[in-house]
Amino acid sequence: MKRQPDRNIALIQCVIDRFLNVTLLIISALFLVVGVYALVDNRLVIHEAEIPDSLKKSAMADREFPDIKELKNTNEEIIAWLTLDDTLVDYPITQAKDNAKYLTVNYKNEHSIAGNPFVDYRNNLATDHYSIIYGHRMNQKKMFGSLIEYANASYMQKHLTGTLTLPSGTLGLEVIAYSVIDITNTKIYDIAEKRINSNKEILKSISSSASAINGKYTRDYLQSDQAGQWRLLLLSTCDKNSKHYRDVLLLKIGDYI
Repeated sequence: MKRQPDRNIALIQCVIDRFLNVTLLIISALFLVVGVYALVDNRLVIHEAEIPDSLKKSAMADREFPDIKELKNTNEEIIAWLTLDDTLVDYPITQAKDNAKYLTVNYKNEHSIAGNPFVDYRNNLATDHYSIIYGHRMNQKKMFGSLIEYANASYMQKHLTGTLTLPSGTLGLEVIAYSVIDITNTKIYDIAEKRINSNKEILKSISSSASAINGKYTRDYLQSDQAGQWRLLLLSTCDKNSKHYRDVLLLKIGDYI
């Protein structure tokens, strides 16, 4: 007489086991789908961050550097081309009427999660004494994701040069220092008041906290009145550890090449 309840219990247990197995199978399948989607999505974002070689070549023709006027046929808001020699930083630079557009718009003026490196809307790259170019910190060192390399002093000493090509010509660039800056306690983004004043405060702020500095210079020299008269370019990207910090690379703008 006790066999029937035992059979019922066994049957219920069997149903529960099957239910759990099916549930685990569904959950595993969902994780697999999400994982594949994340992988594909990441690759698509990385792909969007790549600039085709054909773009630069088409704008160079027989020239040594890109023709910005030619690039404006692709997008009127392309105003420069930035290159850090022997690195992955080699991009057209855009500028809009605000600092939001090119966070999600690419060099072709199309929607893109990767965006495009852009100049602060308050800047005039051709004349300002201090300018800022922003770029996303992308995986696989795309966009400004490779700036972190400059935190290594040895790497910096091997990658000290670059160029900034404008419609008026190409300017030489020299890397000065790399630092991680607390945006809640800095004035390096106050462009308006830096346009006509000395850059001594900018150099002091960055060099004092720098993890790597150009071996040609000491921290004391970078905070001197002489260095304060340099024209400066700041490359800025998000820090991977905190939304309150930015990884920045400071460069000296030299003469036309």
